[in-house]
Amino acid sequence: MSAKTMKLTYTDSRDGRVIIGFTDERGEHEIALSAIETADLIGALRTSLEEAIGSPAADSMALPGIERVQIVETAEEMVFRVYMNDRISHDYPVPKGTVLADELRMLADRMEARNSAKATHRSPDAKKGKLN
Repeated sequence: MSAKTMKLTYTDSRDGRVIIGFTDERGEHEIALSAIETADLIGALRTSLEEAIGSPAADSMALPGIERVQIVETAEEMVFRVYMNDRISHDYPVPKGTVLADELRMLADRMEARNSAKATHRSPDAKKGKLN
């Protein structure tokens, strides 16, 4: 079975459930998850993401294709902004006070810490005049 390509289009909360909208080759879809199902999904995605980042095939310890992330907050929602480069970014609005908002904030904090560590850490090869 081959993997299907899907794109997240929105997240919301309705009637005590977390709503995730996405599109794939068959069209638009929406799924509703309970709080526990959402927490399980976030945990599973975090584990898979960390495994993918740690894979020898990954080009760095940063998220592949993502330069940096940013949290932008308004009175109603939090926006998880993903920068692909200095000109292209994607915004993912998330209701404030949700488990998903908290998890995305922790992911942003971890990425900021990694990026800071990479910026201040010189590889041993750099001292020898070698390029990575």
